[in-house]
Amino acid sequence: MNRLPAGPWPVMLTPYRDDLGLDFDGLDAYTDWLIELGAAGLFAVSLSSEMYDLSPDEQLAVAARVRTRADGRAPVIASATATGDWRAQADRIAEIAATGVDAVVLITSLVVAPDATENAWIDTVERILDAVPGVDLGIYECPLPFKRLLPVHTVRWLAQTGRFTFYKDTSHSLETMTERLNVIGDTRMRLYNAAIGSLVPSIRAGAAGLSGYAANVYPDLVAWLCHHADDHDADVLRLQHLLTVAEHCINLRYPASAKYLLDAASRLTWRARSRWKPEHIGAHEGEPLRQLAELMAEIDMGRARLHPAR
Repeated sequence: MNRLPAGPWPVMLTPYRDDLGLDFDGLDAYTDWLIELGAAGLFAVSLSSEMYDLSPDEQLAVAARVRTRADGRAPVIASATATGDWRAQADRIAEIAATGVDAVVLITSLVVAPDATENAWIDTVERILDAVPGVDLGIYECPLPFKRLLPVHTVRWLAQTGRFTFYKDTSHSLETMTERLNVIGDTRMRLYNAAIGSLVPSIRAGAAGLSGYAANVYPDLVAWLCHHADDHDADVLRLQHLLTVAEHCINLRYPASAKYLLDAASRLTWRARSRWKPEHIGAHEGEPLRQLAELMAEIDMGRARLHPAR
């Protein structure tokens, strides 16, 4: 059974030039850095990638560039943000799939209209599956334009189709995740928690890893935490708590704040630029991020740089 690997799946940031054009050299360097620091896979064209602020052609270009740069070192997935009827969505999925990504991710709130029933949602996805045979898919409960959380019977149906390999859970509920994991069972689909604050108990319940902010900036620490989540060691929960605080620190001006942090804390050179949230990060806003970078650098990085496979 072909399943995606467990561990951190960064929701990749998109680097921009000063004119807010795509910085492909920066994207290459970021791809390399994430893989070298233990990313299990890469989620390009996600909300953190500012997918709604990328043109359709830019989305394709980003997906193709990351896939080419990864070059088999890690699987790559990318969202299809098409709206409209199932035909339009299937056409866009086929375009994204043609970039060579390992799975194309459906945004739950874009599949049907906000007031559509769950049966209508399933019917639309069934039609999409028939229209794009052979394409592996994923699910992302993206909070924008609104969050559509899927009921457990829909999650069971998705898993049993055999076509879905990735599920980004944004329920922020361990109870909900556990229910979903019970119906996913040993199918191809794997559940990845979006919330670092509940990562350890979710992995103990059967989740495959994290797909969230923390993995974008500290993939090595998240990799270590995923590998050691079953250890009953004080360091495990201590690291989870620290990563939770770190993630909260970048929330206000995200994603520019995460880019600012990467510029301060990694070998990467980033401009703190965002199309989605273009607010400038000045010295006052940047000082807590610089101090966070210094604090996180004190962690035993030799231990954290382990790249184990579960």
